[in-house]
Amino acid sequence: MKLLIFLPFYILTFVFPVNSETKEKKEYGKYDFYAKCLDDALPKTLNNGLVYECSLKANEKITTLIQEKISSKDDCDKEGFESHACTLERSQKTFKNYYQSECNWNKYGTMYVYCEMMLKKDRLIWLDKTLGN
Repeated sequence: MKLLIFLPFYILTFVFPVNSETKEKKEYGKYDFYAKCLDDALPKTLNNGLVYECSLKANEKITTLIQEKISSKDDCDKEGFESHACTLERSQKTFKNYYQSECNWNKYGTMYVYCEMMLKKDRLIWLDKTLGN
């Protein structure tokens, strides 16, 4: 009787392991630069240095994409009616103040760059939705 109870557990645990290694290529989201960097560096030990390195790399890519999206709406002309480009530039300056103050308490640790990267990633997703990309 006990054998019948433990047999399904044995089959599920050893014959069909849930956490088995797969050779499948991972799918990444549109802006998952950080996760891809960590996965590419997996033989290394996950530590603060690696978190900092991947956060920095992802942050650079995300910053470039944000600037491209904001620049895609033409130049901000200072005269007359405020264009959509001017509104975007002004909101980006406000966003910069926001993430600097939000992440400032971690300024002297590796988490400042991670915090900045995550907030910029959210900003990039918001820009996609707002600008229709």
